Amino acid sequence: VPISFFIMCAGWALTSPVGSAPDDDYHLSSIWCAQGLRDGVCEEVPGDAAALLVPVNVAQASDCFRFEAGINAGCTLTAPGAGAVSAPGATVTPATAPMVAVTHVNNVEGLYPSAFYTVMSVFIGPNVEHSVLNMRLFNILLASLLLASLLRLTPRGLGSAAVLAITVTFIPLGLFITASTNPSSWSVIGIGAYWAFATAFLRHRNWRDRRGILLAVATAIAAAMAIGSRVDASTYVVLATVIALTVSGWRRGLKTPGRLALLGVIVLAAGITYLTVSPVSVVSADGASLGTASAGLGLLLTNLTYLPVLFQGIVGGWNLGWNDTLMPPFIPVIGTVIVGALLYRGLAAPSRRKLVVAGIAALALVAVPIIFLQTQRLGVGEVVQPRYLLPLLTLLVGVVSLGPNLKHRLELPKVPGLLIAAGLSVSAILAFWANAHRYFAGDGFGLFDPEVQPAWVTSSGVPLAVTVIITVLATITFITGSVGLLATVGPVGTRRAGRASVSGRSS
Repeated sequence: VPISFFIMCAGWALTSPVGSAPDDDYHLSSIWCAQGLRDGVCEEVPGDAAALLVPVNVAQASDCFRFEAGINAGCTLTAPGAGAVSAPGATVTPATAPMVAVTHVNNVEGLYPSAFYTVMSVFIGPNVEHSVLNMRLFNILLASLLLASLLRLTPRGLGSAAVLAITVTFIPLGLFITASTNPSSWSVIGIGAYWAFATAFLRHRNWRDRRGILLAVATAIAAAMAIGSRVDASTYVVLATVIALTVSGWRRGLKTPGRLALLGVIVLAAGITYLTVSPVSVVSADGASLGTASAGLGLLLTNLTYLPVLFQGIVGGWNLGWNDTLMPPFIPVIGTVIVGALLYRGLAAPSRRKLVVAGIAALALVAVPIIFLQTQRLGVGEVVQPRYLLPLLTLLVGVVSLGPNLKHRLELPKVPGLLIAAGLSVSAILAFWANAHRYFAGDGFGLFDPEVQPAWVTSSGVPLAVTVIITVLATITFITGSVGLLATVGPVGTRRAGRASVSGRSS
């Protein structure tokens, strides 16, 4: 499962050009300047302390195609600086790479934690496209290792629920974000794994043995990724900590100071990050709200009515990229149905503890966007985007997908289980193809036009056809593995269960 996840996401990374992720002009410039001033990488602007110089196709990589679905990524091949910076073997120096001044960069505005940018800056090399691809592959590798750790270190039912939730809620938005240079890539996978690691760490019998130490390390890494990526992810870490304590049992957690010390440090780091890093343009300089709507009951009821737009956007109802890559309608329909099916199945045999944690996660999923929209006098569709809420949906599906205890997997009837695996596979493949098609052809050609000729392919040397075939196979392997192996797909409520019930009454 982790290997096929890596290959699947690598396909997304190979078929998306530099600058394709939302706000990549800010994030790429911030990565290039994360280590301070360096010749040919990040330079100062004489006489202007509020600006920095970065290679032109770092700051302007997406200028020729963003917001224009009909323009494919072939325009990047003739963009300013493309020959000097993207040519294989080219060296980035002030003499060969055009530099451009930017003010929309984290070094100047300080809108995000610096950890993500600092780690990504390690992969900066003489070729921008290859550097970005290496960053994406590193992000995918981190996510794959977290998935492998979930399956190897946590109790069977807990790890299966976490990976199953990631599988269901990541199509298509999570896959695109994970295979990008957007800080949200660390948020979505960090939160998706942290709650399960923290729960397993609290439940483990001896936190000082080998498995306990590995769980502590995995818990810290997942939390660090989330805290170091986005400001809102710090609040999600606190929420996930509460959920982990509730799932594992507060009495059990409070009995071991060593366990609480680790979680206490994590929560403290999250709180400090939230208080010291400015949120992304939450308010203007004079303290005014972002929107102009009347913040009353009318706006509240309207936002509650339209809030499902954001939830459906997570599973394909919202365009990818710079909001210019349309997903086929099949994808959000299937995604919504499957999320609903898992929530229904998980709540069909509820326990009091599951209802409590599900209620906490569901309340956060609704309250977080509503509170922000109301305080900033905004409506649904303004500022708040589905990717900000993706970690919360993953949390909700994860806790609901827990079995009767942490050692037993969620049971799915055979036919619905097969349909879920088939539906998710088709959705993920369609989403991958729609995203790739947008960049190598544009929407001027039909999605399945047999005569289309790719106008852009990555310089990695991997042919597009090979990339597509391998990605499709890896997608099917990952999804069928996640659904078929991580959940107990088989007859539920059959004669065997009936016999056990009768036997129980007899005894």
